[in-house]
Amino acid sequence: MDKVYGCDNPHRQLTDNEYKICVDKQRGSGKPLEIDELRTSLSDLLKFEGAGGTYIASVNKPLWDSALKVTKEYPLKIADNQGGYIETDWIYSIDSLNQRCAIKISILSTELVSNGVESNFLCQKRVNEIWVADGSDYTIEETQLTLKILNEASKISQLSNL
Repeated sequence: MDKVYGCDNPHRQLTDNEYKICVDKQRGSGKPLEIDELRTSLSDLLKFEGAGGTYIASVNKPLWDSALKVTKEYPLKIADNQGGYIETDWIYSIDSLNQRCAIKISILSTELVSNGVESNFLCQKRVNEIWVADGSDYTIEETQLTLKILNEASKISQLSNL
């Protein structure tokens, strides 16, 4: 009956959410779906395994939490925990509205390793009402930020292991 009726199979009792997912998948593929293709639960989406619920993350949780802690005083533009990417909105200089920077942080590892995080500063200045790169080297500041994140992550990791 699934092959004939697809999502509208009168012998299936789908929840509203399962029906919506079924219709969306059916439209995407252009063919009716088997009922087993519809089973999607929160634990499936989060990749919980077993009764204990082991979460499989794509990034290291202490690194992620530390990066959020370090950037908490700035407005965030993007915080993608699955991709491990944080970007602040523009941060304007206290001295002048003609200078601004954004911080970009990438969590690159599922392990707490020294090369598991990368920080970048993108700074601009306003010239004739146009924002252009300021041309400065922020390697030292980027390294300091990365080290601060790693230090915080190490503390979090040690506390969670107690």
